[in-house]
Amino acid sequence: MTSLSKDELFRILSNSRRRQILYFLHRADEAISLKQLAAMVAARENETAVEDVTDEERQRVYISLYQTHLPKLESAGLVQYDEEERNVALVSDVASRGFFWMQTETGRSWTRYYGSLGVLGWVMIVGLWAGLPVFALLSWAAVAIFVSTALVALVLAQYFLEEQGGTPPDAFEALVE
Repeated sequence: MTSLSKDELFRILSNSRRRQILYFLHRADEAISLKQLAAMVAARENETAVEDVTDEERQRVYISLYQTHLPKLESAGLVQYDEEERNVALVSDVASRGFFWMQTETGRSWTRYYGSLGVLGWVMIVGLWAGLPVFALLSWAAVAIFVSTALVALVLAQYFLEEQGGTPPDAFEALVE
């Protein structure tokens, strides 16, 4: 990763344009032209679409990125700027590992619950089909009712728990604003 102290990192990230640069480069997952990056930052700052950014708005941001923000990010070892190509990219270490705020939130993994229900349903079906003694007490209708009821209960649980807690915003997206 980077050898910046927390104070250095937070000082660099205290500027919203620098956070936006890192955000857009992280989302692109590849080098972006400085002109395109300036248009993206200008669009966000002017609350408009990239296509609607005026040349004046883009140019104002372009100069600021070129003269101030990219040199700071580059000297901190966070981005690489290719003078000849006029492309900007995250350094490979930051691109591959990121920072704590580039990581997605990990909450309850509903995939695990749905997968477990699917496996349980198939165990019941195969056990019933094979005539295993434990499953001889079940009917096809009982298996169908159990699996469908469990699925509905799982979907409702997920819905209500997510509504109660709200969907957490992407931590990285929240830092850019």
